[in-house]
Amino acid sequence: FVDYHEDLLFTDLAHFNQKLADWLVFYNAERPHHRLGQKPPLSFLQQHQPQCQRWWTHTAG
Repeated sequence: FVDYHEDLLFTDLAHFNQKLADWLVFYNAERPHHRLGQKPPLSFLQQHQPQCQRWWTHTAG
């Protein structure tokens, strides 16, 4: 991600951070992963370890 958006690091850090947050949500909650049976990591975690709380974010609203 950083390689493709490196210019934003030096010109618009807030925009870089927003794009990074959006990418992380996409990568972990929407993008299917081959090694997880074509499921996103959060779906896989919820299915196989429903008691786990790692999928909760710790961000202020």
